[in-house]
Amino acid sequence: MSEFFMNDKYRVLHCMANRQISVNNELIVKLSQQEIANILHFTKTKVNTIISELKSNGYIIQLSPRGKYSLTNKANSELKKISNQEVMQ
Repeated sequence: MSEFFMNDKYRVLHCMANRQISVNNELIVKLSQQEIANILHFTKTKVNTIISELKSNGYIIQLSPRGKYSLTNKANSELKKISNQEVMQ
């Protein structure tokens, strides 16, 4: 697993991945930062910081200023690697 995801960043990305919906053949995450914070029992500030890091590192794209995101191929690839490692353990 990448050291980048050895903390709560993985939890946020995993939460987003599990809540993707299909809109016009595109998978999107239509959650606000507050909704993600509530699901994970984090503060909104913490989620905001993590989402900023995920965006700046190319894992998610923000499609709208009010909680509409898309996971990149890089994010999906990393999630798949982590999932495969969990199965092997």
